[in-house]
Amino acid sequence: MKLRKIDKATYQERRSRIQWSMIAGLFVIALSSSELYRYLFAAGESSFWLNAAGVATAVGIVTLVLFRLRDTEYFDEVHYVWKLKQELNRIYRAQKKLDAAVQEGRREAMIIRLYNLEGSRQVYDLDDNTLTMSELSKELSDLRDQLEESGLNISVDDYHPELLDRL
Repeated sequence: MKLRKIDKATYQERRSRIQWSMIAGLFVIALSSSELYRYLFAAGESSFWLNAAGVATAVGIVTLVLFRLRDTEYFDEVHYVWKLKQELNRIYRAQKKLDAAVQEGRREAMIIRLYNLEGSRQVYDLDDNTLTMSELSKELSDLRDQLEESGLNISVDDYHPELLDRL
């Protein structure tokens, strides 16, 4: 997965609209379907299980709609960030092996580490996570210094997910 430039204002606006639409959809569908289930199966009597079925129906419908819409132009930025966060999480789960390989100076590990830091910086910026940005910038600077010392010429474009499997 390649890092790409995302317009922060567009991303935040669309993410917010999608989130609020999901909440509204869950609310309306859950209430209406649970009322329908209560009318059809319990003659209007309140039932925990029918209400739970209404919530489950709402979650299923909203999930299906999101799944179908995720490849549309409107969802492009939000879907990209979602996939980027998944990839960064994959890297995080291999952090012990990655740190050991970076200490050894392995090229693949350096590529993964650079991608992880640059991708995290992009996500933090898009989500306005300024608390850890200075720490991230320091780590990135340290890695760039290490790359200069070792003479490796790498970029985030060198990253591909299969590199993690080689650690």
